[in-house]
Amino acid sequence: MSSTLPNSNSGQLSDWLRPHLKWITVPSWLLSGLFHAILAAAIIIISQLPSCRGDIGGDEGEAFRDVGIHIRSSDSENDDESESESDDAPAEVVYENPLTISEPETDSAPPVALQLPKMETPLPRIGAGAIPVPVTNSANDLLQPNDNSNPRPTSLGSGAPVAGGTSFIGIEDVGRRFVYVIDRSFSMDNDGALQAAKTELLASLARLNETQQFQIIFYSGIFDVLKPRDGRFDMFWGTDAQRMQVSGRLRSIAAKGGTHHLPALNKALEGNPDVIYLLTDGASETALTGYELNQIKKRNRSGTHIHCIEFGRTTRPALDGAGNFLRELAKQNQGQYVYRNVKRNR
Repeated sequence: MSSTLPNSNSGQLSDWLRPHLKWITVPSWLLSGLFHAILAAAIIIISQLPSCRGDIGGDEGEAFRDVGIHIRSSDSENDDESESESDDAPAEVVYENPLTISEPETDSAPPVALQLPKMETPLPRIGAGAIPVPVTNSANDLLQPNDNSNPRPTSLGSGAPVAGGTSFIGIEDVGRRFVYVIDRSFSMDNDGALQAAKTELLASLARLNETQQFQIIFYSGIFDVLKPRDGRFDMFWGTDAQRMQVSGRLRSIAAKGGTHHLPALNKALEGNPDVIYLLTDGASETALTGYELNQIKKRNRSGTHIHCIEFGRTTRPALDGAGNFLRELAKQNQGQYVYRNVKRNR
């Protein structure tokens, strides 16, 4: 009986409280709205409070304290004055020994006109342009005429290349097809002879135009023929592009071997050119025989002009007159002969 009393009493209490507590029940949305309203009012009140900015009073918060930089002097007097100043007074900026910026002096004299060299403006061209010809002092000295050598040929003009022609080491001629036969034996490496020959070769090629053709044969014991890279023709045309090919390939040509003239000359005559330029320093050591000279003359049915240039190292040719095969070769084939001392001015 005692066990049922608590349960009965608690039930009676809950039945009594339920109707009396119903009036104090508040909806949650009402509590949330009330809380946010109080929070918004607090923010507004706080924003209206005066700022905590440390302004100077008396100007309704709009004035600021003046700030400056004071440079302390090393003098004792300045130290005393700085210590006696009030902390509330604005600091004064003091610049000691201010720099004076002066304008640079100007020269009132009129400008002096410079004498510039007159330069001709080249006409615009389509293509790679002309091939530069490297001329060294040694090459210039090498190509000066000797006092005792044959005079410069003048049968084709007074020195300037004629139309449709060119000049190689002082020998001028005209034509549509030119072949240069150049000795590259070991002896041509002495005194810059081979380099001088390359320099003059480029200068001669630069005078040719696009309607003319040329071929280059370097020889020693054997011969090498320079041909265009495309392989369609045996000869180059006088264009800047093909001269550029030759200029690049000349760098790989070095002196080597002995001297054998005949195979290279026979190869040059195969294409029936108008002009052949033969350059060698082996006129005396490896001369062509009379029989070989006659064979060349017979093969030259088209009347090719064969010009001969001899590089030597003495004032006069070692062999002169009929004993010099280069002179005879040029004479028999309507050509000209020129001698150059490669050791001149050295």
